[in-house]
Amino acid sequence: MDFEFNDEQRMLQDTVRKFMEREIIPIADEYDRTKALLDRQKLKALFDKLAPFGYLGHVIPEEWGGSGLDYVSLGILMEELSRAYASLGGVILIQSASREIHDLGSEALKRKYLPDLCRGEKVLCTAITEPNVGSNNADIETMAVKDGDSFVINGTKIWISNGSISDLAIVVAQTRRGAGAKGLCHLLVDRKESPYTTRELSKLGLRSFPTSELVFEDCRVPAGHMLVPPGEGLKTILRLYEGARAMMAIGSVGMAQAAIDASVRYAKERLQFGKPIGGFQLIQEMIADMVAETEASRLLAYRAFYLIDKGVRADRETSLAKFFATEAAVQVTSKAIQIHGAYGLSEEYPVERFFRDARSFTIPDGTTQIQKLIVARSVLGLSAFR
Repeated sequence: MDFEFNDEQRMLQDTVRKFMEREIIPIADEYDRTKALLDRQKLKALFDKLAPFGYLGHVIPEEWGGSGLDYVSLGILMEELSRAYASLGGVILIQSASREIHDLGSEALKRKYLPDLCRGEKVLCTAITEPNVGSNNADIETMAVKDGDSFVINGTKIWISNGSISDLAIVVAQTRRGAGAKGLCHLLVDRKESPYTTRELSKLGLRSFPTSELVFEDCRVPAGHMLVPPGEGLKTILRLYEGARAMMAIGSVGMAQAAIDASVRYAKERLQFGKPIGGFQLIQEMIADMVAETEASRLLAYRAFYLIDKGVRADRETSLAKFFATEAAVQVTSKAIQIHGAYGLSEEYPVERFFRDARSFTIPDGTTQIQKLIVARSVLGLSAFR
């Protein structure tokens, strides 16, 4: 693996970082407090600013309106955006599920939806988690029953990112009661054509990142909107999780780097006992630990993207990156609060937001504990799952 970005990637990183410093970081605290990303008009304005960098088109080929980026370049985009505003990074992360439509959808579905998704005209969510189903996707209870040339969906999904603002939902559902993994399918639901209802949920961190309950009541979806047929649903979820976990990892790196940047500035400016607190040994120890944890996370995350670019199976590497980077970000942002003292608890400084957001990243797309079981299974050859 080459540990250096190529010239194009370095230019992308530099350009995006300057943009974030100028356009996104100054509004992040206010947008977080007011939950501005729930406002489709404000979100669309941000989409319009982000689209030229490839945030919406990401790895989708140009012929479908995408940017045709490689995954390492996508990682660069996600790190810089999460460093600036993690909730907006979350919205973009979920929007990247359009990859499933490109990879598995019919030509008709790709023509109908991909250009609008790549322009930010439509917002996508992926509906997997349910009130009674978290880590064990094989137990999904939402039903999709065939009825003529349609499927009728009934069920409730919860903790669905982008749910309340979504125009489209990729819904994982059971086609035969009690069939487990053998009955799972994926259906693309167009909210305008096949209405579903949503309810926004409050949470600790990522406060402006839409997170919702979705309710499907006799929601009729054309059979042609099936992306993944029964029996292939769980396998597809696990494959798509690789990209999502790599992006969760690099998003955590971005938050940790933001905490380091803020802590370095504060440690140089804050005077106690006649000198900057950055001159005290225990502050320096915390800074050194923060840098080490973040650099290790960054290497794991970019290795995961590198392997995805190569097209090889990377469940072990993406799970390792996800659990290490998300937990490291919690430690790094916590140390940032400690360095700031009482000000670290105040909304006058962004580090309390960094901590809340980082803590929230340890749960989605598989908890830390689930990731550790995946890694241990690959090492031991023994599964903790049934």
